[in-house]
Amino acid sequence: MVNSAAHRRSRAPRADSEADAGADSDRECPVRVVHLAHRRWTVPLLAQLHQARVSGDSTGARSIGLVRRLGIGREALRQTVEFATAHGWVVRNAGHGHPLRPDFVLTDAGRVLGPACDRVWRTAVLVGAVEPLGRKWTAPVLRVLASGPARFGQIKTALGGHGATDRAISLALRTLVEGEWVERRVVQDFPPGVEYAVAARCRSLAGAIARL
Repeated sequence: MVNSAAHRRSRAPRADSEADAGADSDRECPVRVVHLAHRRWTVPLLAQLHQARVSGDSTGARSIGLVRRLGIGREALRQTVEFATAHGWVVRNAGHGHPLRPDFVLTDAGRVLGPACDRVWRTAVLVGAVEPLGRKWTAPVLRVLASGPARFGQIKTALGGHGATDRAISLALRTLVEGEWVERRVVQDFPPGVEYAVAARCRSLAGAIARL
């Protein structure tokens, strides 16, 4: 009888750890989200090229049109296009010299991401989160928190494998908390701790990022 009770006690921690492992797996951040967030203008670039493709308005896919609509410099555009091209999302249009041809077009992989990027960018503009979205680790952090409140260690577990340092995660959380996009809560646990949760005003953006 004693042995049976001891056996039950020994199984309980394993069940808890399995539950924690399951929760952490739900928070995993796909590498494509990290890549999309690596450069400030990648998501808006893919969103703009998607809009141009759907509308048939080639102006939005030409260099001058992109510079004007996104409000970025030519060098920033060049670097972003190179980055997106390296990841297989964008290619230069072979017939870009024609006045009615777009300079850049989405690849098949880019067309898959285009609608989701468009949704993220439109939502960011709508809720006024363009500035924080443009920082390297804020979107990945929001992707993790889209699955529910998390402690720093859980966020680190989800993003550490992608190269996020403690300092980078801390800065991203500070930006999001100070902008009231994320709430910082003290958890009355043993021992007491702190967890982070998406604020109500940012739920639509976090949800859009989760669909990337």
